[in-house]
Amino acid sequence: MESEKFDVVIIGGGPAGARTAWRTASRGYSTLLLEKRPRVGFPVRCAEAVGPREDVERYLSLDESLISSPVNGVVLVSPGGIRYEAEMPEIGFIVDRELFDRRLAEIAAGGGAVVRTGHQAMGLLRENSRIRGVVAKDLSSGALYQVRSRVTVGADGVESISPRWAGLKTGYRPEELMSCAQELISGIDVSLRYIEFHLGTRCAPGGYAWVFPKGKNSANVGVGINPLRSGGLRATDYLERFIAARCAEGRRHRLVVGATAVARGLPSLVADGYVAVGEAANQNNPFSGGGIINALEGADLAADAILEALESNDQSANRLKTYNKNWWNSVGRTNEIFYQAARILYRLPDGEMDRALARLKREKNLISNKAIKPWKLLKVLLLSRPALVFQVAGSIGKGILFGNRS
Repeated sequence: MESEKFDVVIIGGGPAGARTAWRTASRGYSTLLLEKRPRVGFPVRCAEAVGPREDVERYLSLDESLISSPVNGVVLVSPGGIRYEAEMPEIGFIVDRELFDRRLAEIAAGGGAVVRTGHQAMGLLRENSRIRGVVAKDLSSGALYQVRSRVTVGADGVESISPRWAGLKTGYRPEELMSCAQELISGIDVSLRYIEFHLGTRCAPGGYAWVFPKGKNSANVGVGINPLRSGGLRATDYLERFIAARCAEGRRHRLVVGATAVARGLPSLVADGYVAVGEAANQNNPFSGGGIINALEGADLAADAILEALESNDQSANRLKTYNKNWWNSVGRTNEIFYQAARILYRLPDGEMDRALARLKREKNLISNKAIKPWKLLKVLLLSRPALVFQVAGSIGKGILFGNRS
């Protein structure tokens, strides 16, 4: 079996992998980025929403070719039709996700990273329990080869296997995955300013349905459901139902199906010679499932730790673990609160969900800095399930203990 050597090998060419690749390659470290799909960013399995321009442009300039629609507010619709509308100027954008991912990969390549599409990691290489690279496969020829590295990065998304190989997580429990289906639909009545979320067991049991504008009179229309609560129906069945109710007059262009994790953050993101980042590391928002900005933030924090480890010639978990604490202080703590909020909201019966949304409408200062305040959201939802107060407090406390480990 042929063998190559790189300082860093990265599994997965999405935003987290590409950003990490650029950070390490641009500092002069040999970096290999492996993407199993033939084309970076395709097929798109994403609702394509990102956060405010200033957040995105920390990583990538948002020229007009990348933007489908600006987002300036949000609409939540309860099962009984109660609407919560909030104007949130410049809260974010709907992007062309294929172009977005491709641009990040091009930036990584421009920084010196080697980008290989159609190449899949098949396993990890180990020496004395330390991870030393990957066994990879060229999917076009079927040839296997070894890539030896000082640091291996798992950025292989919701379908990730590498964090399991590294011993950082087990498979997802059924309740930790939303089954999703989405169609691009044109010729419909859609606000160019607001994104819509629809709740309830009829349209999306255990999750939500969405309408995200993609330019004038078109939108990504989708559903994410908990299969344990779906009564045996598939996400595509609920999507048909939702389209019939919301935009039956529209023309359908592209169906995509997949899954997103709504899981709690990992206790540790590192092992000897290995770090996990992005959705592979459960870094996406467990309330919404969204994760582009979180993936990019996680990539920068992971890269900081990797660069320090490379410069000190110590790639042990003990050296890399600053990433754990920095992630917790940056995003992880907020994700823990959103995780607890999701556990409450998506399990509520429809009637209680109506009452919860009515409370949200009365809550003052729920939104600031172009975002929902997670503590206020959790407080309102706990009013619907006061018996969970002590359980939630204990759970958050346990998360703080994990997050404060240096």
